[in-house]
Amino acid sequence: MKRKRTGLLKKVQWRAECIAFLVLERVLHLVPLASLWRAGTALSGLARFLPSRRRIVRSNLRTVLGPGASKEEIESLTRNVFRHTAANLLTSLKGAHMPLEEIRSALQIEQQEVAERALSRKKGILILIPHMGNWEFLAQAMAAFRPDIKIAAVYRPLNNIYLDKVLRERREKNGMKLFAKLRSYHAPIRFLKDKQSLGLLVDQRAGQVGTRTPFFGRLMSMTPLPAFIQRRTGCPVIGISMRTSAPGRWTLKFHEPSQREDETFTVAHMAALIEEVIGESVVDEFWMQDLWRINKYRPLELSGKTGPVRLARDRDKPLHPFSVLVRAPDQPERFAETIPALSALAASRPDMDLHLFAREIIRQPAAEAGVRHAFHPLEDDRLPEFLEFAIVLTGRELAARELARLYSGPIYCPPVTAQSRHTWFPMAVDESLPADQRWLQTLRSLGMHDPPVEWEYV
Repeated sequence: MKRKRTGLLKKVQWRAECIAFLVLERVLHLVPLASLWRAGTALSGLARFLPSRRRIVRSNLRTVLGPGASKEEIESLTRNVFRHTAANLLTSLKGAHMPLEEIRSALQIEQQEVAERALSRKKGILILIPHMGNWEFLAQAMAAFRPDIKIAAVYRPLNNIYLDKVLRERREKNGMKLFAKLRSYHAPIRFLKDKQSLGLLVDQRAGQVGTRTPFFGRLMSMTPLPAFIQRRTGCPVIGISMRTSAPGRWTLKFHEPSQREDETFTVAHMAALIEEVIGESVVDEFWMQDLWRINKYRPLELSGKTGPVRLARDRDKPLHPFSVLVRAPDQPERFAETIPALSALAASRPDMDLHLFAREIIRQPAAEAGVRHAFHPLEDDRLPEFLEFAIVLTGRELAARELARLYSGPIYCPPVTAQSRHTWFPMAVDESLPADQRWLQTLRSLGMHDPPVEWEYV
């Protein structure tokens, strides 16, 4: 994949960034590892200047811990995540200049027999890696313990071409081969077929090219690449975790997927394995990515190319609800016009949790409509927490304002009801269509799956 041509000013900026990075690395190299870890935890207090990142971390942890977690528990864990993230980042910068024997002395290894068992099959090993712990040590861990094994990784080239060159050459000097992401995967597959080891970072959103699967109980698009490579090569798959055991010391642990001999490795198996890996130390995982981000323009869409796929043994496990609030019309005859749209919405995806908001007079018609929902009467003057967003299915401006009085999150509405606030998003409404088809088409324009997406069990 060719890079775009870069202007002179951008190149000057990148070179300055690279020089600053190298200077910082050299300074940090003089500080003992344990002291550097403690300094990182102290610097984590600066997180109060990153309110958007704190919101992302809290949201991610709320998913991981489940609905039973209290606000106090989530807030305490959020502080610990920032402490460990800052400490792991600083020590990673020092780790880039440490020889393998020093890295080895800072690590303790658990369940090494998992890796040895995979190696004994002599088919190469696919190693699934999260953004966890000291990233530099994690990248070099296998080389530190088994220098006889050739290791490669698929990586995303940095935008900064000078820094990318430095980091790439450094990794290759330590014996790691790098394959650029988004290029052909023939080379990594050939590498594995030569009985070598390949590492893949997999705890990220894969967007439209991914496979939908539950991850910590919440549907997410995850990369299908490990499952694809495993099918092509027949190699064993293992996971690797890293948890902080003391300031400047970490425990490395190998994990096997929970999979029968006759089962094909799938994205669902990968998600379950990474859940186990991250469960070793939730605070050492990098939670700054908005893993379950909603598409601003198509909020009803479940991102991904295929799926949702799920392990058959998890069929009865509850999903994290995708809670959507709909401001329904207050007139029974107008509400009847929204029923086709509401029925399609409730069935559109398996995690849909539909909430209706209207006057009490609509409760009975809503119950008789046969649409699975929770009803919230306007007269109660309150709404539940943790709603993803709201949709206005009425052309009355007053009804939209009544919603806004109780709900401050994103609101998608017909243009005639839109308010001049940054959380209001006008949606396409085709007035030429009959009313019952108009609202159906409007929800489709927001990404509603029609026909609905359905489970594939493995």
